[in-house]
Amino acid sequence: MSYQLATPPAPGKRRAGLLFLGVIVLIAGVGVGAVLFITSGSRYDDAVKNLQRAPVGCDTRFNFTGTGDFIIYIETQGKIGKLSGNCTASNTSYTHKGEALPNPTLTLTAADGSPATGQLVLFSGASYDTAGFKGTAYRKLSLKSPAQYTLTVDDTSNDYAIAIGRNPKSDADAAKTIGIIVAAAGLVLGVLLILLGARRKTVPQTPTGQQPYGQQPYGQQPYGQQPPWQTGPTSPPGYQPQPPQQPQYQPPPQYQPPPPQYQPAPPQYQPPQQPQPPAGTNPWGSPPTP
Repeated sequence: MSYQLATPPAPGKRRAGLLFLGVIVLIAGVGVGAVLFITSGSRYDDAVKNLQRAPVGCDTRFNFTGTGDFIIYIETQGKIGKLSGNCTASNTSYTHKGEALPNPTLTLTAADGSPATGQLVLFSGASYDTAGFKGTAYRKLSLKSPAQYTLTVDDTSNDYAIAIGRNPKSDADAAKTIGIIVAAAGLVLGVLLILLGARRKTVPQTPTGQQPYGQQPYGQQPYGQQPPWQTGPTSPPGYQPQPPQQPQYQPPPQYQPPPPQYQPAPPQYQPPQQPQPPAGTNPWGSPPTP
């Protein structure tokens, strides 16, 4: 009976696929997140530029295709593009000179001239100052259904304009938040895949030889035994001890039984014999005489 000796496992190869995938995920996640974060600024500028504007002293028609809340800003700095109709404020720039915010009169009517169903309510807390435009929230219009309205702005000063639209910062903040989440997810997942790919594969131990059962490998002592103490002098350099000679086999002595001892034979049984008559006599006796 024998058992096999096992060598220490050799270091396995790294998982190149996970390493490559981790690098790709890391670069893609951080890159996309950075792009979303950076472009959030341009989205904010575009949202401000795309607000609909109404100059002072003119009737401006707005087509509201959506529902919900629309913020009306008093824009103290900006530019109005080309307008249709006979409004003199078409394609002009403006900058409000006073420090106080203007307080215009706003009239909102439906397309047929009737009062608008939407109500203008006071609103504050939103503002913008970017891309050459500067505005402050003034009113809020809430619509339950799409509608077409005409806004009339009346004031003695015309060095400002009215801008209407959603909150420009909401889209920009959403894009910035999404960019941060994407970058963080790509960073965490990419680093995790790289760490998993950097770990080496486990290689099973392979047997290198066989050793007779009961015999310890070279250099190892049997379990529970201590190595013998060496009390004599050490061998000189170059001395090679001769291996001990194996004792010759001698067969064990064969057993021979002792010779049997002599014993006298037991007496043989002989049956009793009848007495023989004397010679010349009739064995049957003499007949009786008359």
